[in-house]
Amino acid sequence: MKRLLNTEIKFWDLLGGRMAFTTATYGRVLQHKRTLVFVSLSLLTFFAADPSGARNYVPLWFSMILWPIAFSFYLLLYHLEFLLAAALIRRIPSLRVPTPLLGFIALVPTVIVCESFVMIMSNGTFPYDVVKQMIFYFFSVQGLETVFYRFIMPGVQEEIEREQKTRQLVIDGEKIDLSKLLHIEAREHHVHLTFEDARSLARARLRDIVAQTQREDGIQPHRSWWVAKNAGIKPEHKDGRLILRLRDDTEVPVARTRVDDVMSWLENHINPMQ
Repeated sequence: MKRLLNTEIKFWDLLGGRMAFTTATYGRVLQHKRTLVFVSLSLLTFFAADPSGARNYVPLWFSMILWPIAFSFYLLLYHLEFLLAAALIRRIPSLRVPTPLLGFIALVPTVIVCESFVMIMSNGTFPYDVVKQMIFYFFSVQGLETVFYRFIMPGVQEEIEREQKTRQLVIDGEKIDLSKLLHIEAREHHVHLTFEDARSLARARLRDIVAQTQREDGIQPHRSWWVAKNAGIKPEHKDGRLILRLRDDTEVPVARTRVDDVMSWLENHINPMQ
């Protein structure tokens, strides 16, 4: 699952534009406050316009919760399609997926399920016309998604990447620039920090430091080591065991119980297309 979440997917948007991102990146963008505002305003617009006319047949409270439920269901299907696309791209690296196709596939069951709920809540009085509603919602959703992909997601993604590059760790009460950190080795009650151009010693626990990092920042191949993604990692075998050789020629041991996790992480973050 982690491998699929971090596999870059290539897309065509509605206007033929090209873009590429991972499912994990898409998830982080969705959680950004700018995206949440856009989604909230979009749902509010749909609720106010009431394009299906359902509000005349169901209680107001049901009409209010229907749109968030529909969006959540649509988003769940959309994410499942992303994971399927990621699996296909790992087999066919040149594959580029059209977002309108993903949107249509996710929209069909969403409209059918929601219209069915409205039909039930209206005691059969709601005029059920899936085809007519599908056409309207498809073009409406595609218009909103095009605005999102063209004008919202690029800026949010850039902001997230910029924040990740300037992230800091708090070690022994001091702030450390994560982007300059290469690796950490724990020895007794201290940790030895190696940076691009310096070394330092701090009284701290490795697990507390690792807890501040994210999966894409680096890997903990051994209980006494943490290695940053930008440390120039090369897996090697020495004396029958896997080690990680870094660009400063440090040899980092890999615990036997973590070999699979380390190799999977290397494949996703160091050599994602191999």
